[in-house]
Amino acid sequence: MNSFEEIILYAIKHEEAEAAFYVSLSEQVENDDVKAAMLHHAEEEVMHKTKLLEILENHRLPSGKKRYPDPDMKMADYAFIEIDTLDVKKISYQDALLAAAKQELAAQKLYEDLAGQATDPDLKATLSFLAEQEGKHRSQLEAEYDDNILTEN
Repeated sequence: MNSFEEIILYAIKHEEAEAAFYVSLSEQVENDDVKAAMLHHAEEEVMHKTKLLEILENHRLPSGKKRYPDPDMKMADYAFIEIDTLDVKKISYQDALLAAAKQELAAQKLYEDLAGQATDPDLKATLSFLAEQEGKHRSQLEAEYDDNILTEN
C-alpha cells in the first residue's frame, strides 16, 4: 500500500469483510439477542465504509480536533477466547462481543504497525487515522461488554 487511495480502498474492503462476518454470525446463531447485536454491528461497519468512501471521494481525512478513543480496557487483549473453535450456533452474547473486539484489535494493530513502517508523512497520518478508528470500534465493543456482561456477573 503506497498511496492514500490504496490504503483507503484496503480499509473499505476490511469494513466490508467485518460486516460480512457479523451478518454471517447473525445467520448462524440461535440466540435472538446475539443475532440482533451482530446485525447492529454489521450496520455500524456499513456506516464506517460509507465514511471511508467519503474520505476517498474528498481525497483527505476529516479535519477538526482529534478525538482520542475511550480508555483501553484491554478486554480484547486478554480475553481467553479461541475464535476458530467457537460453536457459532451456540455462541453467547459475551463471546460474540469478545470475538468482535478481538477482530477490531487485530485491525488496529495492523494499521499501527503499518503506520510505524511508513516513511511518507501523509501515509503515516492516514494509517494512524485508521488505527484510531479501529481503536474506537474496539472501545465501543468493550464498553458494551462492560455495560451488559460485567454488570451481570
